[in-house]
Amino acid sequence: MSYLNIRNVIKSYNNRDNIIKNLSLTVDKGEFLVIVGPSGCGKSTLLRMIAGLEDINSGEIEINGEIINDIPPADRNIAIVFQNYALYPHMNVERNLSYGLKNRKVPKNEIAMRVKDISKLLQIEELLKRKPSELSGGQRQRVAMGRAIIREPKIFLFDEPLSNLDAKLRNQMRIEIRKLHDKLKITSVYVTHDQVEAMTLADRIVVLNNGIIEQVGTPDEIYNTPQSLFVSKFMGTPPMNIFRSEINEDIANLFGKKLKLNHNINNNKAYIGIRPEDISLEDIKESVKVEINIDMVEKLGSESLIYANINNHNFIVKTNLKIDKNLKSINIYIDSRKLYLFSVKDEKLIKKFEAPL
Repeated sequence: MSYLNIRNVIKSYNNRDNIIKNLSLTVDKGEFLVIVGPSGCGKSTLLRMIAGLEDINSGEIEINGEIINDIPPADRNIAIVFQNYALYPHMNVERNLSYGLKNRKVPKNEIAMRVKDISKLLQIEELLKRKPSELSGGQRQRVAMGRAIIREPKIFLFDEPLSNLDAKLRNQMRIEIRKLHDKLKITSVYVTHDQVEAMTLADRIVVLNNGIIEQVGTPDEIYNTPQSLFVSKFMGTPPMNIFRSEINEDIANLFGKKLKLNHNINNNKAYIGIRPEDISLEDIKESVKVEINIDMVEKLGSESLIYANINNHNFIVKTNLKIDKNLKSINIYIDSRKLYLFSVKDEKLIKKFEAPL
């Protein structure tokens, strides 16, 4: 059931171009929704409008059937976790957790019980008497989350909460946040520019670009069936390889090789997309064989990335085979059953297709 409804929301600053452009979105009760996109796409602005920290120019935001446009932030019962933790430096952890409840006149015995339960849930019981300056980044983030949870809000909002942590700690905190959500089942909206966070945390992902929703879907849907050229290049590490191709009826020209598409299009040009992991270094059925010139081999433990050049186009191959770092050229086999076809006109997906040679 839809719990958070955003309808036709527009946001601009000082009469400049709209940051958020007539955006509509629904979030189900108990869902973990992740909004992902490049810097400046409007994702944090959207989150702040839900929280009431930014006004909207037009449109409606509704929570559980109630329009909240004119409700002050403090009265929306929404908890937000920021990337800089926003803890009170002069208060210890226990007081940071309980401060909001005291302001709401919650009875002392209930505050004590909630602090005990939350500190146990987040494994910060031994930190209650410490001040934020005495905590590590991961501990501060747990306290910030605890301060949000203890309020028992209608919705959790996360504004890039892990961006200040090192890579190892980010991985650990991602797991903890997802486990916490699975326990609490509180509707959550999480903003990040990190696609790995989006893919690992989300029930559904919203890909935002220049204030417009490019696609909404499950992580599998976003990755396996990107609906636009932007999504195909943004979601994926490394990103999808994209090439412009001449099309004659249903025959594409891919690096000088003819490829039967079994799909007629109205013009003679299209973009063809290929995921780096869908390229083999060994001959496979229904593949296109191409020789590539290698610029660099990047070894990543069990995997290697081959950075190559084909007809002046940069190209990346992802493989788990052992590769000599000094190799200058190699034959690759592109699986024609795993290609994507995008329109040159509007950059939308035409087809994810199976194309026999």
